[in-house]
This record gives sequence, C-alpha cells and structure tokens, in this order.
Amino acid sequence: MKTAFLTLLLLAAGPASAGQTVITFAEDVSPAAQARLVQGKGGRIVQAFPFINGVLADFPEDVRTADISRVPGVDSAEDDREIYWLASEQPSPLQAAQAEVAALLRGEAAGTQPPQATTPAPISPVYLTTANAEGKTERLPWSSVRMGAPKAWAHTKGKGARVAVLDGGVECTHPDLAANCAPGYNVFAPGTLPEDGTGHGTHVAGIIAGALNWSGMAGLAPEATIIPVKVLNSSGTGKVSQVIAGMEWAVAQGVDIINMSLGAPGYIAAQARAVKAARKAGVLVVCAAGNFAGDVGYPAGYEDSVAVTAVDYSNKLAKFSCSGPATDFTAPGVRIYSSYPVNSFLLADGTSQAAPHVSAVAALAVGLGIKGEAALRAALVKASFNIGLPPEQQGAGVPLPAKLVEQFQAGN
Repeated sequence: MKTAFLTLLLLAAGPASAGQTVITFAEDVSPAAQARLVQGKGGRIVQAFPFINGVLADFPEDVRTADISRVPGVDSAEDDREIYWLASEQPSPLQAAQAEVAALLRGEAAGTQPPQATTPAPISPVYLTTANAEGKTERLPWSSVRMGAPKAWAHTKGKGARVAVLDGGVECTHPDLAANCAPGYNVFAPGTLPEDGTGHGTHVAGIIAGALNWSGMAGLAPEATIIPVKVLNSSGTGKVSQVIAGMEWAVAQGVDIINMSLGAPGYIAAQARAVKAARKAGVLVVCAAGNFAGDVGYPAGYEDSVAVTAVDYSNKLAKFSCSGPATDFTAPGVRIYSSYPVNSFLLADGTSQAAPHVSAVAALAVGLGIKGEAALRAALVKASFNIGLPPEQQGAGVPLPAKLVEQFQAGN
C-alpha cells in the first residue's frame, strides 16, 4: 500500500485563452436576447448556464471583457479563468499508536469536545485500528476518532445523504468507495466516467464516505453516497465555467451537499451566483478555505459558501491554511489518512482535507433526518466546539458528530 505525505496548494492563473468569457445577465434577459447580445459583439455562445442565467461565450481577441460588462442587461463579464492545485510529496512513515488506540475507541477522548493537547506540538497517529467480533480490522483516521464519529454511528452513518464531490474525479472501484459511489458526471466528456486522474478527489471522497467494511479505512459518514463530478483534468486544472457546469449538474440531481476542495484567490461574480443558486435550491456548499496562508480564497469566500480552515493535532491553525472573516468552521487537515488510487491510501495535508470533514458531518445530519441548506448549516453550528482560536481562524469551531447527535436528541 502506498502511503505518502501530500501538501495541496490552490493557486489562480489568468485567462486560459483569449475571448473565453463567462457572462451573467439580469433576470429579465431571455436566452434569445442573450444570444443577440453575444452575436452583436461578434461572439458565439459555447455553453449556456440556465442555473445562473449566464453563458460561456467566445469572442474575437479585440473584444474587451470590460466593454461586454457595460452592455445593458449584463450583470458580469469575466475571463474564464483557470484554477489548479500543486502537490509536493515526501515520505511519511506510519507511526504506532496502540496505547492511544484503546483509550480513544473506548470513547475516553471522543465525547462532545476534542481532547486537549498534552504536549506543545504532539504528532498525530496516522490511523487507529479497531477490530470486530470476527477479528477483521478497520482503520479509522485519527481525525475521525478525535471528532467522535464512531460514537455517532450508533445513530447515523449518513445513510440517505447525497454528497457531490466536485474535483478531479473519484476512483469508484476503490474497495472502500465502491459501495458508496453513485453514477457521476464528467464535464470534460459528458457520458464518460468521472475517473480520477490526480488522486485528489478519491482522497476527499474517502474522508467523507469510506465504507465501514472491515477492510481498509472508514470515512466519517460511512454510508453516505458520493456523487463524483469531474471538474479538474488529469493535470489538476479546470476552469470557472467547468466548475459552474458541475455545480449546475449536481444541483439538478438533488444532492444535499456539494464539496469543493478547490479554489483561487480572486472573486468571480459568476461563480458567486452559482453558489447562491445552489444555496437557494437547498444545497449546502462546503469549500476549502485555501492553502496559501492568506485570506480565504474562492469559492470558500462567497457569502453563500461554507468556508473551512484546517487545524492540526494540537488544535492550532495549520501553517498553510487560509483564514479570515469569511471562515465558517475549521476541521482537521494535517496528516489525514484516506483512500487513493489505485486501491491504495495516502496521508495528506490541506484545507482540501479539512472541508470534507465538515461535509461528512453534514451528511451525518442528513442521516438523522435534517434536510435543507439552512437546517444543515444551523445543525453544524450547534454541533461545533470552540477550540479557542480567533473567530477568523475557526468560525463556529469544529463540528463534532457526537455533539451533532446530542443536539439532535435534545431537540426531539
């Protein structure tokens, strides 16, 4: 089995090609009027996005985006920017943690608040191993046990929750994902499988819903359904229009949660409108805050997103994590063990890893019968534990599965 250490950085680039523009229109501008406007500027519509009353259009190089944005009826016109992530990898050996395993699995440190650090900078175990009555074993990532997920499983494992993972695809044949993967969508080649060309999406999916099958590792919501939506190519790059197309498809499938462990530093009006449309449709949009140690990036930074920062085993903000006033929650994002192609596992760092922890707790909430964006967001807030960081670093705190169940039972 492959085990490595991965740091995932999300950066932004300029326009991928001259003339590729994402346009949003006022509500009263019809598709026919949109086509006339685009043609009037010498352009052609490449793809329509009814979801946001917008289009992706191709214009001659001498047509400026600023000129399009000033046309009456146009709300925004922006280059179809490219986003990508970079990875650096180095060996990271698995560490024995048997003494801690027994205590954690007895629930001594998995209640409604995380255990306090006992050293200035403790090193987390990679995973904790438990066994069933037949002697078969399951690996539980340290973050899952720290957050109290096993204690919540008697009440919810996320069954019935549908989580769209907008990423580079998911290896749905992985033994720990096969049972929980549903048919997805590939924005690059509709009708083909959203296969994972980077490993990133498979890792994210395992954190959310790795199956509790006594073989491999289990995610926080081991009976939730993963809907893979491929919006990043095999180089880990994608465009704003492709992310919007993926969101539009996912919302149309009736998903409960969208997880986007991707981003860029700059505000994009069309993407903000897509997140708002998803929220209006009742979908919780959970996003990684970013890994460039600055302000929260986008789409996490939009008002209608749920922005998640990353903390380490000491409950300190990870050195790479973005943070700021837009932060909604925080979650473990250092030394996170999860599924990885091909039929393997990876140890990784990033807000890309923190966000799916929050998506998974939201999936557990759906499994309890909590439905709709507003209700899920409120449940996450009530389930959160303040770990003592400033609000711009932790938001409401770390959402805990055990506390989620406790709050749900108290209200029913």
